[in-house]
Amino acid sequence: MAEPVVFIGDSITELWGFHRAGTFEAYDLIPRGGSGQTARWITMRFRRDLEETGAKGVHLLCGVNDIGRNEGFFVPAEEIARTLAGMLDEARALGVKTWIGSIMPAARIPWNPEVQDAPAMIAAVNTWLRDHAHEHGATFIDYHAVLATETGALRPEYGTDGLHLSPAGYEAIEPLMLASLGRIPRPVPAIEAVAPPAKPRLGRLAGIVVAAAAVLAAVALVLSVR
Repeated sequence: MAEPVVFIGDSITELWGFHRAGTFEAYDLIPRGGSGQTARWITMRFRRDLEETGAKGVHLLCGVNDIGRNEGFFVPAEEIARTLAGMLDEARALGVKTWIGSIMPAARIPWNPEVQDAPAMIAAVNTWLRDHAHEHGATFIDYHAVLATETGALRPEYGTDGLHLSPAGYEAIEPLMLASLGRIPRPVPAIEAVAPPAKPRLGRLAGIVVAAAAVLAAVALVLSVR
C-alpha cells in the first residue's frame, strides 16, 4: 500500500481537498490547506503538518498569495523561490519525499488589483521551480501547462474567479498529479505509424520510359540536321 502524502498549501489546496474529497480518500492523500496563507506563513506550520500526519511524502503548492501581497508588501519572485526551497530542504532533511506544484495561472489577482504583473511573476517562480526543484530533492509538477491560456491566464472552464480552480479544473490536473505521485501509471504517448514510401506503379514507370525515349529521339533529330 502506498504511503500517505500530505498536501500542504493555501486555499488552492484547501479547496482541492473539499471539491475532490473522493480522490483524496481513495489515494491516501491528506489535505492541509490554509486560505490566504503566504509561503512564509506556511513555513511556520510546515514541519508540524509533517509530524502530525506522519506522512512520508509531501505535496507543496503555494506562492500565489505572496504575489498577491497578502502580507501587505511586495515580495520578489526570487524571495518566493528561496522560501519554497527552504521547505523542500527541510522535508529532505526529515527523509520525506517531496513534490512541488507550479503556481496556478492567473491573469490578475482577484483581491488585489494593484498587482499588474501576476502572469510574469507566476512564470518567474514556475521557471525557477522547473529548473531547480530537483536540486532540493523535489519533483516538479507543471499544473500551469494544463490550465493556462497562451497569455498565462486561467482557462475560464477551469476556474471560478480567474485564479481559484473549479471542480473541473481540479479534475483536469488530477491525472498528472496522481501519475507524478506514482498512484496511477503514466499515460503512454501514442506513436504515430510511419507509412513506408509508396512503390511506383508499373504503368507510371512505363510512361516515364516512353517520355524519356521521345526526348532522346527529338534531341538526336535536331543534331542530325545541323
